[in-house]
Amino acid sequence: MDRKKKTNMDVQCPLLKKYKVHKKSFCSRSGTKSMLDILFKTRSHHALEDCLKKDEIYQKSERKIEEVLRKINRMGLDQKQLDAVDEALSICNYHDSQYGRIAYSLGFKDAVHLIMELFAD
Repeated sequence: MDRKKKTNMDVQCPLLKKYKVHKKSFCSRSGTKSMLDILFKTRSHHALEDCLKKDEIYQKSERKIEEVLRKINRMGLDQKQLDAVDEALSICNYHDSQYGRIAYSLGFKDAVHLIMELFAD
């Protein structure tokens, strides 16, 4: 696998740093209500992370994100412009993550209901 070494640019790129912090904090959230919630959260966080590490398409998109964030950093934007870019990307990321969360939850619940129907009676 083509792994790039972390460069000084990576450490200095504020958007890349915020992206990585946000990604880590989003993946570590917890809090459950029922056994179904516990199972859902375990699968959607821990098992999902394992799958994402192994998925080449996902890893390729991760590398592309980092590449684009470095490119934005090299543009020499002032702090106000960087904040506007960061806000726009954060809103898009949050929106897409909520879509994914809801879609995953719906699919998970549909599978549970299907299994319950199959074993009912």
